[in-house]
Amino acid sequence: QRWREHLDSMDYLREGVHLRAMAQKDPLVEYRHEGHIMFEELGAQIREEVVLTLFHAQLAPEEADELQRAQVASGVNGGGLQYAHESLAGADAIAAAGGGVGATATLAMSGGSTTSTAGAPRPIVKSEKENVGRNDPCWCGSGKKFKKCHGA
Repeated sequence: QRWREHLDSMDYLREGVHLRAMAQKDPLVEYRHEGHIMFEELGAQIREEVVLTLFHAQLAPEEADELQRAQVASGVNGGGLQYAHESLAGADAIAAAGGGVGATATLAMSGGSTTSTAGAPRPIVKSEKENVGRNDPCWCGSGKKFKKCHGA
């Protein structure tokens, strides 16, 4: 409905915009400007109407219960999965004994190795291709400059 009103307003504007030429203004520029303003107002009106509708919407609790029952019946709620976790008592004992904290304590609790590879220095990988200037021929052999081939 708002869109139809906007189209009617645009038709009315198109009919009357030629009078702006008498005021030494470009009718096309005026039509674009006024049309843009009217379009922004249309967007604001639509947003306001949506917000009012959402704030005044009331959900019926019966429908929510029926929806929940339908989801349980179809298996949407978790798909029959059961979630379990290990006891944290073992983690408290490790922490009290002066063991590691965080990931180390978790690894010790699960029986994993407590040695970490994060502390070891990682080898530095150098590029197999030597540095090529932007205006030098490309290393791939295409005959183009590096900046036009692989340097883009």
